[in-house]
Amino acid sequence: MTETSQHQSLNCAFNTVQRVFSANIGQATQKLSEQSLSEYYNGAEFLAKIGQGDALSIAFLKTMPWVGEFYGDGSIQKIVNFAYQKISRTPNKGAVEPFLNSFIDVVEHTNNDQLDEYLNLIEYHLSKTTFSVHGIHDTHASPSLIVMLANMHLLLEQLEFKGIYEWINYGLRYFQDHPERQEEYFSLSSADSKAVFQRQRKGLLFSDIEREINLFQRALWKTDFMYAPYSPDFEKLEHFHPYLEESVIRLPDIYEPLNGVNAYKRYMALVAHLIAHHQFTTKIVADNVSPQQRFFTEIFEDARVEYLTIQTYPGLKNLWLSLIPIVDELDCDDKHQSCLRHRAIMLTRALLDDNHSYKNQIILDYVEKFKTLMGARETSTSDSLSLGLGYLIKTRSASDALANIYFENTEVTYRDDNRSMWLFIEDFDEEDNIFEHQKKSKEENEEDIEVIPPHYYDEWDYAYESYKPDWVAVYERLHSHTNALKIEQILDKHSALVKQLKKVLDLLKPQNKKRLRYQEEGAELDLDIALRSVIDIKNGSQPDTRINVDFEHDSRSVSVLLLLDLSESLNEVVGQSGQTILELSQEAVSLLAWAVEQLGDNFAIAGFNSDTRQKVMYYHIKGYSEHWDDVVKARLADLKAEFSTRMGAAIRHGAHYLDLQRSDKKLMLILTDGEPADIDVHDPKTLIQDTHKAVQEVQQKGMYPYCISLDKKADEYIADIFGSHYSVIDRIESLPQELPKLFLSLTK
Repeated sequence: MTETSQHQSLNCAFNTVQRVFSANIGQATQKLSEQSLSEYYNGAEFLAKIGQGDALSIAFLKTMPWVGEFYGDGSIQKIVNFAYQKISRTPNKGAVEPFLNSFIDVVEHTNNDQLDEYLNLIEYHLSKTTFSVHGIHDTHASPSLIVMLANMHLLLEQLEFKGIYEWINYGLRYFQDHPERQEEYFSLSSADSKAVFQRQRKGLLFSDIEREINLFQRALWKTDFMYAPYSPDFEKLEHFHPYLEESVIRLPDIYEPLNGVNAYKRYMALVAHLIAHHQFTTKIVADNVSPQQRFFTEIFEDARVEYLTIQTYPGLKNLWLSLIPIVDELDCDDKHQSCLRHRAIMLTRALLDDNHSYKNQIILDYVEKFKTLMGARETSTSDSLSLGLGYLIKTRSASDALANIYFENTEVTYRDDNRSMWLFIEDFDEEDNIFEHQKKSKEENEEDIEVIPPHYYDEWDYAYESYKPDWVAVYERLHSHTNALKIEQILDKHSALVKQLKKVLDLLKPQNKKRLRYQEEGAELDLDIALRSVIDIKNGSQPDTRINVDFEHDSRSVSVLLLLDLSESLNEVVGQSGQTILELSQEAVSLLAWAVEQLGDNFAIAGFNSDTRQKVMYYHIKGYSEHWDDVVKARLADLKAEFSTRMGAAIRHGAHYLDLQRSDKKLMLILTDGEPADIDVHDPKTLIQDTHKAVQEVQQKGMYPYCISLDKKADEYIADIFGSHYSVIDRIESLPQELPKLFLSLTK
């Protein structure tokens, strides 16, 4: 070939290629060195002559000027050689064009020394997924290379190369011999593909620190909100903001460090802000408030709730300030830009930062108004509305309507979308109808199984000795209820046993007592407080009426979770009694719950069943904070047995709640009538081994799992799951007598 400076056209018969060449040669000449430009000419001509039409040369001509500039001399030739030898000369020739087009994203998301690493990745995937029916030569194209190349921008943007290999290997492990499922996996459209992808992403996964964040909110605010992480990458939620609604916190599933603040602290800042809104924000009507008015009202309300929280926890101030951007006062040109967001971020910073450098008089005035308001009296969300409206009126500018909006460095990432403060009534004819509507909505939700988003749990794969990430979806709901009289009748039926248990319980009840002072009513008079109250009366002061002292037992520190298998097999009738296993379980649980209530132990009851890994149901029957009353009895009376027994996921979810209890001993009792099984699992060992792994996880957290099995064949598998921590009740009819006694022996 002659010198590149002498090239005026390509040696190519395709007019389409010549036209694309003419459109791109100027760009290529500016970007490429003499050597790379020669590679550019040679590559375009070569690809036009290998029998795949004009598409390869067209894709090549459009992308290679940037590739050659970024990776340097020799890179274009290396890509041409790879495209021809590794792809075009195999059954995968249809992937050459997507491969060339992928470099638009590869250049953007790799370093200039990582070309070989990318080519090695593609070669590895090809070698593992291109297959032969007869085992001699490759005869079938990779079913997944093209779809993987289509998602290369996401892979390279979110994962390191090591993470991409892990993601590929997982797909190969399970779907190498299943072309259709392989294609689904590598297109990032299946749930398990997304789950493995999530685990490999750059940053801190919320699932890895959920327990710590939960303890953080419990320690500071005594709250226990559930979490429902979302993924902007898969849900197309680039501008989605966190929020708290119906006791569920929606937040990003992953964070990276920002402004020198690590991801863990970013989650702390986010959760603290949401709970501050929960504590201090009340809804105000939004229908007559414009978007700009709402925008500035929200800024003052965010500052108000944070200011109030800082009074109790001063350390949060520096954390929040570290995540609020600092912009220069002159960054925005209001002659050519809308500076609304610029004014907003300056105000946001100034309201909390006593050392801000802003000189804008209106900002200074409203910071002073805000601080005067916060120091003078109790405030409300309506005060934020007044401040927001006033600030907008004072700062409104004609340039606010410009299409060119100043956005740079104006987002406070830990703050929510403030839905908790607005009430829209425009959908109702009368304002009074709002509350009726809310009541109906609540009633409708109670009938909906998927009340809140599911929790996802890993499942252990014993064959590969690794976890399947986010494999099982656990949905939880409050169990339905019926007439509590059924449970009262059960207790009456077993009145003789109740009397026997009562004698045992009296011996087990804590004998140590702890004195509780400052009681309105109590066992004794507290003389110190009583004398002080008499003195207050004589001095004309309001006396303290809490002049009694009471006592509570203070030696047992036990939390118990009773986890009930509610699978279909419980409908089996036992012996000649005519009772089902479910009915006998109801009797046993009723007696146990009564006994635990007498002891005063911290106690919860939950049930579970499953219908494939996509739907494991976890039913709350009695919460730790609830007493053994008619409400709980009504739920227990309405138990139903259906579906299958995916026990490992239920144990992990139950452990989440048991782990939050503050007790010296944490006991998880699992009552079941069979081995773990589900309709989407064909190897019986799979769920047995997963349940064993779940039991190990629970034990590592300091909890004590114990199984009561009603299965006569339990000896074949139960020791593999629970070791020595189990009992088998062969005579199921004796369950009502045995279960309370077993509990008492375990908690002595």
